[in-house]
Amino acid sequence: MANLKQGNFPLLTYRNLDVQITGSIVKANAGGIFDLTMSNAAASIRYVKLYDKATVPTASDTPIRTYLLPPTSTVVVPVTDGINFSSGISIRATTGVADNDNTAPSANDVIVNIGYL
Repeated sequence: MANLKQGNFPLLTYRNLDVQITGSIVKANAGGIFDLTMSNAAASIRYVKLYDKATVPTASDTPIRTYLLPPTSTVVVPVTDGINFSSGISIRATTGVADNDNTAPSANDVIVNIGYL
């Protein structure tokens, strides 16, 4: 989806209080992220991985973005022109940085709020 801009369109909201390794679909077709806030309630690092995928991501998929969440912190990602996804927007969280990491965070460690179109 080239030249995706928020413009005057109201953003849709995706909210997940327990992002896990099993992954979730934010949007099952092309779109973009314009607002991204992530929190880590754990006492150790967690990783949020975003996928350009219309189905649930797994450890065998390669994320297009990986974000490190420091212990007990909130990270707000400045998104000016949007992060484009041509197939769909999917997300998962892990305790390890490797693309194929399949180590689950504890329940409610990772919280995300995404504004998307």
